[in-house]
Amino acid sequence: MTANTKTATRVQVDRLKNKAIVGLRAPGLLARWPGIGLFMFIFGSLMFGALTYNLFAHGPLLTWDTAIANTLPAIGLKSPTFVKIIMDTGFYLGKEVIMVLDILLAFYFIYKRYWQELAMVTIGWTGSALLFYSLSTFIARARPPTMIWITVGGIPGFPSGHAVATVTFYGLMAYLLIPKMKSAFWKVVIVAVAVLIIGFIGFSRIFTGGHYLTDILAGYAVGIAWSGAIYTLIEIYFQKRRIQNVKKE
Repeated sequence: MTANTKTATRVQVDRLKNKAIVGLRAPGLLARWPGIGLFMFIFGSLMFGALTYNLFAHGPLLTWDTAIANTLPAIGLKSPTFVKIIMDTGFYLGKEVIMVLDILLAFYFIYKRYWQELAMVTIGWTGSALLFYSLSTFIARARPPTMIWITVGGIPGFPSGHAVATVTFYGLMAYLLIPKMKSAFWKVVIVAVAVLIIGFIGFSRIFTGGHYLTDILAGYAVGIAWSGAIYTLIEIYFQKRRIQNVKKE
């Protein structure tokens, strides 16, 4: 390949990278810096492993689990009606709302022919659900007996499916939206809103006795590991495809 051809290829690749951020699209940060995704995967995996070991070894965190599970739902039962409404909202934000938004985004990405983002949304959500069911079924930890208001029966609670889904989905939304914000202030707002939603959903599940504290933390860990791995791999795959298509032209 001549120097001129190499230069032309670089220009075309740069144009593709710039074009990739038009519309609700992934910025390609994870593809350019895969170490970020690798760090997320290792950190999340180690965190989940430590929490799982604590569970099977009857570690000190289980004492906190029991104390919190006995305290917060009791406070909830004595609270005004609006507290129940607020806390129940966390359940739907972490399940039904995510399902609806996933479907709407999938249709949007299909319409716009944004296949990379479609893969991120569908594989991200489907994988998080499969991870929750497989891990929770294998570990088979019962939920707190102090569950109030919205009760979930027959499904083990470690890790929390809500926590896995919220990190996977709302984290991706922040990743897609931040590049669209022109000022640093609004970028910070997007990050803060995502963190608050994720934190609120986790707290609401503990407050209503749907999960122990370590269930939520384990769900966050799985969500971080899964997001780091799958979103990085998807971005790398589609970036290589774009570069190969440019070289063929």
